[in-house]
Amino acid sequence: MTSKYGVANELIAGIDSQASEHNLEARDIQEATLVMLVQALKKQCGVEYVRGLLTYEIDSLGSGDMYEIARGLGHS
Repeated sequence: MTSKYGVANELIAGIDSQASEHNLEARDIQEATLVMLVQALKKQCGVEYVRGLLTYEIDSLGSGDMYEIARGLGHS
C-alpha cells in the first residue's frame, strides 16, 4: 500500500517532465502548486487548519528530515 507521502512524491516527481514539456521552470510549477494546494486546503478545511499547517511547516524549516516530528491536529 502506498502512503500519502508516496503519492505526493509521485506527483512532485512528475513536475520536472511537465516543466520541460511546457518550457517552464520546475520551481515555478512547484511554487504555483504550493499556492493552489493552499487554496484547495483552505476551501476544504478552512483557514485555521491551513494556518496551523503552514505555521508548523515554517517553524520546522531547517530542522532536518521532514518526518522527524509528530504533529497533532491531523497534520501528518
